[in-house]
Amino acid sequence: MKIKRMMPAIAAGAIIGSALLAGCGGAGNGGDSTTAATTAAASTTAATTTEVTTTAAKTAAIEFTDCAGQNIKLEQPLEHVVVQSSGSGGAFMTMSALLGKDVYKYISGIDEGLENNRQDMWQQFNKTVPELANIPKIGSLGKDFDTEGILNSNCDALIVSTMNKEAVDAEVKEKFDKAGIPIIYIELHDETEENHVKTVEILGKAFGKEDRAKEIIEFYTSHRHGVEDKVADIIKSKERPNLYIEVGSGGPAEYGNTYNNEVMWGGIAYVAGGNSIGEGVVPESGYGAVDPEYLLEKDPEKIVFAGSYWPKVADSIRLGFDSNEADTRKLVEGYLARPGWSDLKAVKEGEIYVVHHGLAREVYDVACYEFFAKLLWPEEFKDVDATETLKEYYEKFLPYEFAGTWFYEY
Repeated sequence: MKIKRMMPAIAAGAIIGSALLAGCGGAGNGGDSTTAATTAAASTTAATTTEVTTTAAKTAAIEFTDCAGQNIKLEQPLEHVVVQSSGSGGAFMTMSALLGKDVYKYISGIDEGLENNRQDMWQQFNKTVPELANIPKIGSLGKDFDTEGILNSNCDALIVSTMNKEAVDAEVKEKFDKAGIPIIYIELHDETEENHVKTVEILGKAFGKEDRAKEIIEFYTSHRHGVEDKVADIIKSKERPNLYIEVGSGGPAEYGNTYNNEVMWGGIAYVAGGNSIGEGVVPESGYGAVDPEYLLEKDPEKIVFAGSYWPKVADSIRLGFDSNEADTRKLVEGYLARPGWSDLKAVKEGEIYVVHHGLAREVYDVACYEFFAKLLWPEEFKDVDATETLKEYYEKFLPYEFAGTWFYEY
């Protein structure tokens, strides 16, 4: 980053130059010439001081603590950054909300997570902001990250999730520190309100968009509190319904990941008042597939699939921009035809739902809290519409056009 400053030597030169001009006035000009020169010098000094002060004010240091506890100081708002985890939980979507259609101007390098794993989203975003396609692909930490290419670019900072810290420390930190390029950590993966808000605040300060950040935070917290406050009252007198959550990426023949009550969809469901049957069963990571017999034995009251766009698996559950309810229903029916599933309470009573897998770990996941709250407590949340909340977020903050199916009730 370059900051324009009026150097002291220039101011001194201006004063000396004025004095010399005064000396050249000659005796014929008398004392008025000297006075004029002195006045001119004073004016020049004042103007120069004002310019320096104004420039300094415009480029006052930006300081904040990131999600890894680092104290970050920037001379001016970031202009060119490298981002990771673009498919989910990285800076890209929040930057889009902060910077609008100009977001591409601020990204000098991006991983291929969004383009490869959320193809329908990437294609839709490119319709509105076609310049996204021209952003250099710089790989992913721990895999094919182009450290040297980034160091030789105009990169002002690297923005990564705290989950990348181990890879950063092992692969790039020393070189980035030496080059004077800050590494800024954000955190959306843990799904906590604290870190969602902190991440938006960090990026708002880093890009000089603090007012916009406040608007986004207000939207997020108002919707999340609308769920949490009501659920807190509900579970004082009612038991949490049991639900089974599965990522429907592998087709009916493969049981996909489910979650405990802390991670990803399980964590969101728990905040919304539910209890995942994966709790105490899945690995310590917080996610993994469960034994089909275990599922049949637990006989959950609700079943929620996570769908997306996985074109390599034709019978995976599809949601998103390139989807509609009729096609989603057919794909869900393939899962419901699994052995023993016709005897499940949730299947008999039609308590089958689908949420888009790419919505979690982003600021707009507040719509997912509403979706889970309504499916778990339909009467108490009868006036809530998760699709409308998501649509409102797109229309208020994102430069991309909203379309498709993101939530589905069988």
